Amino acid sequence: MRKGFKVSYEIIMVLILAVMIAVFGILTNGLFFRPATMIGCTADVAYLGVQAMAMTLIILTSGIDLSVSYQMVCSAMVCAWCFNAFSVSMGAGPAIALAVTACILSGFVFGGVNGIIAKHTPINPWLITMSTMYIFQAISWFFGTSFAFSAGNPVVDIGNAKLGGIVPTQLLVLLLTFAVFWALEKRTTFGRYVHAIGYNENAVNYSGVDAGKMKFWVYTLGGLMSAVAALMYLGRSWQINQETGVNMNIEVIALVVLGGTSTAGGVGGVTGSLLACLIIGVLKKGLALMGLPGTVYNFIVGIVLICSLIFFAYLEKRKKMVSRKMAIANMDQ
Repeated sequence: MRKGFKVSYEIIMVLILAVMIAVFGILTNGLFFRPATMIGCTADVAYLGVQAMAMTLIILTSGIDLSVSYQMVCSAMVCAWCFNAFSVSMGAGPAIALAVTACILSGFVFGGVNGIIAKHTPINPWLITMSTMYIFQAISWFFGTSFAFSAGNPVVDIGNAKLGGIVPTQLLVLLLTFAVFWALEKRTTFGRYVHAIGYNENAVNYSGVDAGKMKFWVYTLGGLMSAVAALMYLGRSWQINQETGVNMNIEVIALVVLGGTSTAGGVGGVTGSLLACLIIGVLKKGLALMGLPGTVYNFIVGIVLICSLIFFAYLEKRKKMVSRKMAIANMDQ
């Protein structure tokens, strides 16, 4: 018997991406079709995509991390402060090495704080990460009002380089991060348990696996990716301040939800998050080339996020109805 062709969510997203590129290409009189423009789309959202890779694993466990934006801000400020403090006495080379190391370690610590609380307490992840978000925001104020750098500064060069003068390193970092997280999710026991925790955390614990330990590591990975995103952001904007993280966490969560990962947990993956990142990148660049303000982008992202949440709520309701019918059928046998 011939089986019907099944259209996956990822295929739909690829089609949406292709249509958006075609539409923006027409509306901008072909300007969007230029290779430099299309490749450059990723520079605006790559740092969000890197954070979305880790956020995908967090949401797969039925969790959330509202603090990723200020983890990124704090890590960037640690990097900038260390470089400014030691560049004169140590030289630019050793100072940037120290600054990058301090940035990555700070991200590990910030994510680990969320992970420890999530592992050892039954507190809802929304409350945990909302509380730590305010803590990280307060920490950012200790570093001063703003850090800014000029062109040619090593802090900027780390995130602003281009391979062959064309391909931004931001894109390469995003693709490398995706490859690592794809392998982690699809090819390891850790990834299978992350999905299983989202379906039924108690069942994972009863099977002899420490679900709390798994949650600790997904939140810690969130901190690490926020630190990587901090280095990328400094190369993109050349400055960081306390207001940088406003609403950035919502953008990261929107990428994951748009990518097909259910907020109920267990369903989705990093492939969808990468495609969502590309779609948002095309949307940002296309609207900018058309001269439309950022409020239009925020409006569209908000509509897309609401529609995605409604869609997954519907799927979750259908899943529960099917489970109930199967349970009743088994009882009648």
